[in-house]
Amino acid sequence: MKTKMIALAGLLALSVSGMALAKDQGTTIVPKGQSAEAQASGGGAGTTSGSASTAPAKIAANTDAGNASGSKASSGGQAAGDAAATGKTAAAAPSADSKEVPDPAHMKPDAQPSKDTATEGNTPTVADLGEFKDPSGNPTYLIDKDGKVDWYTWRGYKKYMANCMQCHGPDGLGSSFAPNLTNELQALSYYDFAGIVVSGQKNKWNTSGNSVMPAWGDDPNVMCSMDAIYTYLRARADGVVGRGEPKRIANNKPAQEAEYKCLGF
Repeated sequence: MKTKMIALAGLLALSVSGMALAKDQGTTIVPKGQSAEAQASGGGAGTTSGSASTAPAKIAANTDAGNASGSKASSGGQAAGDAAATGKTAAAAPSADSKEVPDPAHMKPDAQPSKDTATEGNTPTVADLGEFKDPSGNPTYLIDKDGKVDWYTWRGYKKYMANCMQCHGPDGLGSSFAPNLTNELQALSYYDFAGIVVSGQKNKWNTSGNSVMPAWGDDPNVMCSMDAIYTYLRARADGVVGRGEPKRIANNKPAQEAEYKCLGF
C-alpha cells in the first residue's frame, strides 16, 4: 500500500509540473466547444459564434469598377427583396408614347403667323365637343408630338377640299380665281373671315371688277364646318401644317354627330 501511494504521488507531481511547463511554453488548453481565440480572451462556451455576430463589420471602400458594380447589384437585389417582402412594386416610368400633350416645337408658328395667332397666341384650350380655342376664344388647332392634328383641323382640310379648293387652290395657296388664304389670314381675324364667308365679297382681291367671293351663309355644307375650315387655314397660315392631308390624332364622334345633325342627317 505504501508503495502504491508513493507511485500516485509521483504521477501527480509529474502532471502538475507538466502543466506548469506547458503554460510557460505558451501552450493553451482549449476546452471542447471553444476556439483558441475565445479562450485567450476569456470567453466561455459558445463565445466564438457570439463574437462573430456582435463584432462590428469592417467594410472596405470600393476602389475599382468591379466593387462598384457589385455594390449596385447588391443594392438592386436588396430593393427587390424589400419590394417582395412588403408586397409593393415600384411604379413604372411613363413612356413617351403615352404623352399626348402638344410639342411646343410643332405649335410655334413661323415668322408670318395668322392675325389671331399674332395678337392672341395659339395656346389651345379644349372647349365643347373637343374643339380647341385660343386665349380669346377663337378656333385654333392642336398638334401632338408626332405632328398629328386634332379632329377639327383634319376635318377642316376635308371640307376645304370639298368646298373651297376649286377657287382658292390646293392647300389654301390660291389660284388665278381667288387669293392665297395663308397670306390673307395674316390680315384677317376669325370674325373677319367668318363675315366674308357668310356675306361674300366683291372686288376686294382683284380690282378689275370680276373678283367675286360668293356668300355661303345659306349653305350648310360650308356653315356647318366653318370653324373647322378656319382652324385648318389658320394652321396653314401659321406654318405648322404642311401641304396635303394632315394625319389626325383620333376620331371625334360627338363632333362628327353634331356636324351630321347640322347637315340634317
